[in-house]
Amino acid sequence: MKQDIIKISTDKITEAVSNLCKQANIYIPKDVYSALYDSYLKEKSSNAKNILWQILENIKLASESGRPMCQDTGVVVVFAEIGQNSFIEGLPLEDAINKGVEEAYRENFFRKSIVNDPIFDRINTGKNTPAVIHTKIVPGNAIKLTVTIKGCGSENMSAAKMLKPSAGVQGIIDFAVETVKNAGANPCPPIRLGIGIGGTMDYATLLSKKALLEPIKSESVLQQMCYASIQLSKPLNTSFNEPIRSHIVSTNVATEVDVWQPQNLADKVTKLELEILKKVNELKIGASGLGGSTTVFGVNILHFPTHIAALPVAVNINCHASRHASAVITEETVKYKFNNYQYDFAEFSENESFDISLNTSDVNKIRKLKVGQKVLLSGYIYTARDAAHKKLIDCINRGEDFPFDIKDKIIYYVGPCPSKPGEIIGPAGPTTAGRMDKYTPVLLERDLLGAIGKGERSQKVVESIKENKGIYFVATGGAACLLQQKISEAEIVAYPELGPEAIFKIKVKDFPVIVAVDSEGNTVFVRESVE
Repeated sequence: MKQDIIKISTDKITEAVSNLCKQANIYIPKDVYSALYDSYLKEKSSNAKNILWQILENIKLASESGRPMCQDTGVVVVFAEIGQNSFIEGLPLEDAINKGVEEAYRENFFRKSIVNDPIFDRINTGKNTPAVIHTKIVPGNAIKLTVTIKGCGSENMSAAKMLKPSAGVQGIIDFAVETVKNAGANPCPPIRLGIGIGGTMDYATLLSKKALLEPIKSESVLQQMCYASIQLSKPLNTSFNEPIRSHIVSTNVATEVDVWQPQNLADKVTKLELEILKKVNELKIGASGLGGSTTVFGVNILHFPTHIAALPVAVNINCHASRHASAVITEETVKYKFNNYQYDFAEFSENESFDISLNTSDVNKIRKLKVGQKVLLSGYIYTARDAAHKKLIDCINRGEDFPFDIKDKIIYYVGPCPSKPGEIIGPAGPTTAGRMDKYTPVLLERDLLGAIGKGERSQKVVESIKENKGIYFVATGGAACLLQQKISEAEIVAYPELGPEAIFKIKVKDFPVIVAVDSEGNTVFVRESVE
């Protein structure tokens, strides 16, 4: 059928990208929420259940306040499917998209995290641009835009590998498990996996990113898909007239799936997704790396034909906040497919219990805390990330005083969003602690008491904590709105030129943390600390 060529103004593209950035950062897709909710209900570990409660409560707070659920408002990745019978009128496409990103991040007070030079000076562009843009020409006369927000705690732990064809299915499973194991607590588990297989190295990686835009395949969804395939492969009978879902209630799905031998490619991929999900959850990394039932709550695979001598595989890790939104633009309209954010929050009206409340000035009591204890901290702490730590070490090298007295103080690894008018501070969740590992022993030797972050510490840091009677707490990764509410004062005390990486002095009240490494060097993490 012949279609007329239509004109689409880049003003519409800019407006759509701006709206999609806002939606993706604030509202989580309903299928992702449902998978997290299921993980919370079945979790037996007290610490992991506490983390999952905070994640779900944070989703609620973000949707109610209109603020981003995670302070890492990340790299903006845009997938543009352009109808071949459409004509783009106005700015170059990339300029129109980047204009929309800049508008969204300025108007909504999102954190700007993009540096202009990845190698040398690494100066923040101040706009969160440029976006990473993937374009594809498709039939039709409309443009579909999908915006996904990718934080670097999870992106840093993603991986690609060129397997030999002889590695086969088992090689793919082993690589996925290895990638998740190496990631440990760093990408804010529970996580979801997008896996790309085939094509070339670069295309497999692109497929892995696109797989994260698919409807989430949790364990229950995958089992239902497998069971449906089993039933459809059987002869029809008079009792098979109701929806497939109703059969699952009275059937041992897991047993039947385990013995199922799929025949077509789609079913084989579904079974592979389920096998990977089960294998990675056997690692028992759990929420925030503290152990528990759910390390990965969803696996999606996209595949493509490849060379006879190749088996490219990419595993793209996404934190629990799987953020994306899409729109279709025609000559006359913009139709949004916004996330369904009418969540049921009835289960989360009361906080999970904590073991003890302490003031940050109670140094001796803090040193007596034991690994795994859930603590509500109150008092003054300081913020610092990578760039600020480097400047602190530069002070030592130049023989200068620190910009604040670090003796018996706690540093919170965070780069908050800019504050809106009326806010004390923007959403402020923890960043990956491992990036500060090269600096931490030096500061502990100069009487720093400890730190708050997310993820594991190197063995060198653990030994330094023990030697200097320090401490390391973990806060829930991504719970930026929840933790923002625990901050009653905030002022920049050093390095304002670093923007979100400036050093703040903040006052917290009942700030929820878990002792991850105590003063005796005991660690809460379920595997050995990584180097």
